[in-house]
Amino acid sequence: MKKNILFAAVFILVCNLVFPQSGGLKGRRPWKGNAILGNGNMCFVYSDDPRIDSISGYKGIRHFYYRGYQTDYIASSSFEVYDKSGISIEQKISNEDIAKSIGLENSFCAATKTKLTNGVIKETRCYSHPKDGAIFTLKTGKINEALSYSFKLILRKHIITDKTVTLKSLETEKITAAAEWSDGACMLIALKTPGGKITVDDSIVIISSPVSWKEKNEIIIAVGSGYKEAKEKLKSILNEKDAYVTVSNYWNNWINKGKVPIFKNPNQETLKYLDYYKRNLCAVKAACLNGQIPADMTGQFMTNGAPQLYPRDAMQSARIFIVTGHYEEAKEIIKYWANPEIPKKNPGEFFARYDANAKAVDAGSGARYDEPEWDANGYFIQLINDYYKQKKIMLADNKFVFELADFLVNRIDKSGLFYEGGIVEWTGYLPATNMICAAGLKTAAQFAAKTGDTARAGKYTEACQTISNSLIKTFDKNRNAYSAVRFHGIKTSDNRSITDATKDTLYLWDVSANFGVLWGYPNHKEMELTNKFYQAKTQALNGGMQYFEASDNAGLSAYGGDVFFFTTAASAQYQALYGDISLAKKNIDWMIANSNSYGLMPERIYLNESDCSDASPLTWCNAEFAAAVLEWSKK
Repeated sequence: MKKNILFAAVFILVCNLVFPQSGGLKGRRPWKGNAILGNGNMCFVYSDDPRIDSISGYKGIRHFYYRGYQTDYIASSSFEVYDKSGISIEQKISNEDIAKSIGLENSFCAATKTKLTNGVIKETRCYSHPKDGAIFTLKTGKINEALSYSFKLILRKHIITDKTVTLKSLETEKITAAAEWSDGACMLIALKTPGGKITVDDSIVIISSPVSWKEKNEIIIAVGSGYKEAKEKLKSILNEKDAYVTVSNYWNNWINKGKVPIFKNPNQETLKYLDYYKRNLCAVKAACLNGQIPADMTGQFMTNGAPQLYPRDAMQSARIFIVTGHYEEAKEIIKYWANPEIPKKNPGEFFARYDANAKAVDAGSGARYDEPEWDANGYFIQLINDYYKQKKIMLADNKFVFELADFLVNRIDKSGLFYEGGIVEWTGYLPATNMICAAGLKTAAQFAAKTGDTARAGKYTEACQTISNSLIKTFDKNRNAYSAVRFHGIKTSDNRSITDATKDTLYLWDVSANFGVLWGYPNHKEMELTNKFYQAKTQALNGGMQYFEASDNAGLSAYGGDVFFFTTAASAQYQALYGDISLAKKNIDWMIANSNSYGLMPERIYLNESDCSDASPLTWCNAEFAAAVLEWSKK
């Protein structure tokens, strides 16, 4: 009897972890969203969330990238089950059933459970394979009636970014379909389970088969740079006894190579924290394609028809990989941005945004590409140093580092501070940027001293001290909090910052200041007071943090007033490191309660709780959440 009770309790707990449960407020949680699956060489966006299906008309895999984010090869994937008469017995997932129908299993596998019209439970799974494969499985309850299924894969025929990639050919070979694109990519789609057939029509692949109750109903996609490579990968995956076990071992080994939260008194709640830590960190890993790591793969932030690359978001994710002990991924990101071929706005100045080919162009959504975001210089210098401390390897030469530091020194204005856009993409004297860059200049001074360049070492040290002495100018004494100091409380209609100096300035609260300390600036009294202000005035929806204050009554103030995950995660990290761990826990609980239907972290929740943003999840948010759980677990 006791064993049965224990088994039931464990079963219920596992189901709750796989399929995130609704938080209940207004009945909208979990928020709409996608899973991010991949292996470091390919990445795909997967969702069976009906709130997303209803907008696009596509299902399952809706974006698929290989080697980089220049080309998106797949538009949709889906299973449909039929009765013995060939009539579909599918039922759509209702909004009310989302929480118990879809989720992530074991951090790496998108799993969907639905009830067919005959009462049978249908389970589908999708996960990535380390040998550049995507695997789909179907399982149904066993009944007397024979069932059949159809698997439909819609490939993208014309992919238009800064160039056009076309589907050159799509042909069948026994129980395999071969697709080849004009950029050289090849995809093989194969049915592993015997007894089915495969057909192609234009850019659509359809696999039809009786439902097997003895073997896995399993379909494999293998992708390579050309037919031969794809064929070798497919053969290798087909020869495995159980691909799910292979992939499970791969992800468990990857997680365990790094730092895993350890709780002194493990219980159901801490088990949940550990699960969410793993699934979010795995999503960040999946999003990192050979050093490219975009802000968003779901389609909200696009440039030239492809995911856009923000140096800031990428470097924030690299910091989390170092914090969590995954140095290889951090190395890939750092080396990507250390490439001297990546265009700069000025020597030593990154652009704010690049397209998937690392070209700086303003042809998409989100921040302007030419907004001055000098915090990236501080991030990069600190990343080089943090990696060196762990691995004793310099990932960029001193010339590159000094160019970044020299740019910063030359941009300190007569106030002793930087006036630029930083994290919030809106020009002002920002506490976060000034702290991050002061920390970076102090580090650069140490590098210069080691090379014997005493002139630079002195110059960087003096600049660091100038910023530190001037930082108090961004402290609003009326609020007892660091605030952004701006000449203008609005931006232009085309999203440009207005930079003309005025006699008067505005103190507008900005919840990004915690990143200054997280990136190496010492904690101090004003930061402690600032966090008291955050708790009292910028906390919303019972545990989340808003972003910034704007003085207009249009989109900018509404955007800044929404509740963001990266600011909430930064608050949790700061409280875990220097403040009240109960407040850190409150932030973490809020993020979990407001995660998307796959337990990953959206960019933000609208303040009126009507919805989350379309960027669900956002890579940076997944990363900062993982760091928050890890820091909290240490206490």
